[in-house]
Amino acid sequence: MNTDESIAKSTSSLPQPVIGKRPASPLSFPATESRSKSSKRTHSPSPALLSTSVTFSATGYPTNSSSRQKLSFSTSASSSANDSENRGPPKLVTNPMTSKVPLATRQAMLTIMYDAFKDLYHTFHPALPAIAHKDALAQEAEVYAKSNKATYKNAMITSIAAIKKRPIPNAPSHPSVGSDATRAQRAVKKTPNHDSYTLSRNDVEPLLLKEETMRLYRFPMEVPSVQGGTRPHSYGEEFLCDRCGERAVIKHDDGLQSCQFHWGRPIKSSAGGQTNKIYACCSAPFPSSPGCQFGPHVFVEKAIEELHSRHPFTQSTSVERSTNLEIATIDCEGVYTTQGMSVARVSVCDADGKVVFDELVRPDDGVEVIDFNTRFSGVTSLSSADLDLEGIRRALDALIGPQTVIIGHAVENDLMMLRMIHHRLVDTIILYPSPFGLPYKRSLRAL
Repeated sequence: MNTDESIAKSTSSLPQPVIGKRPASPLSFPATESRSKSSKRTHSPSPALLSTSVTFSATGYPTNSSSRQKLSFSTSASSSANDSENRGPPKLVTNPMTSKVPLATRQAMLTIMYDAFKDLYHTFHPALPAIAHKDALAQEAEVYAKSNKATYKNAMITSIAAIKKRPIPNAPSHPSVGSDATRAQRAVKKTPNHDSYTLSRNDVEPLLLKEETMRLYRFPMEVPSVQGGTRPHSYGEEFLCDRCGERAVIKHDDGLQSCQFHWGRPIKSSAGGQTNKIYACCSAPFPSSPGCQFGPHVFVEKAIEELHSRHPFTQSTSVERSTNLEIATIDCEGVYTTQGMSVARVSVCDADGKVVFDELVRPDDGVEVIDFNTRFSGVTSLSSADLDLEGIRRALDALIGPQTVIIGHAVENDLMMLRMIHHRLVDTIILYPSPFGLPYKRSLRAL
């Protein structure tokens, strides 16, 4: 017997496969009536299949304890296309060519941020998965808008750490829910409207600053004895730049790219169990990171003698007028000029909180604006200013008399810019001092 015949004989006893039939599956449904050869096969599920239901336990097995072999399937009426799309980490949909940060980096950080939101919302996330999905996209967009390629990752890490520190919400309406911008808008809307109250002189007299306190905080107390206004500007002179710290020649036409700086102050940030300092403007590490903004070099003078040489100080009026206010709240905005930091806008409110004076200030003759400092001053142009500083002071004489109490926040800065000597003062920085003591001071928004 040859080899082929022996192989055929040995395999003839094996069961032969049935061609055209599929082995039965334990999940198969009972066969229905046989179809005619002319009938067409369709892949649509039968109405009975769509109407049947199934319930699974937490382990993934059917809850029917009598038999786990009987399974039925259905589409759940409560699930929606939107829920299925919003389950899992969101996907960034943007043009990689226009993104200032590599899209892979953004997607990786977005996924981590989504996990942080999901953990924060764990009490309601299973029922409302779209909230974590939406908030992660919104928060990443906010961080991306405030950072650049070099600072994006650190900014995202800081933001994720802050999300993890939020109180656990128990409902979507909780203050912890939402991106930073959404939560800020919600907080503003919920701020109660307090009834108006008119301050009286008796209310503020006990709060007047004493002379020793004003000297401690370096308020202008006396008019310098030397002649003022001898150096109205310093165009072309070299100063220490108030932004980048480098020595530079001051010019109003120096262009916008000469100074690279951070406009935000260093703040503490905790991430990964470590506390470091970062810049508030872009979250870049302090102090090694290069500036995130470009602009002209600027300078600031603070000594009263130097300020007096630019524009002379004068005493507030000693003449009583019927138009003098009992209480005046003052706020001044400054811009960078070839004179240093010059007053650009003066606002005064009365005891009712009503604005009684709000004027732009034209620079002194020969003084040019270097930078409007719009981020902090809100000033974009002085072309409509009618009064210079002398004109502003004459107008204020009608409102601020010898008995007027001036109220402000860091009011010594306002008096310095106005070149005004006045001793009846109330300062909220001194009323609410920093717990760390001088030289630290509370910001206005912290009150």
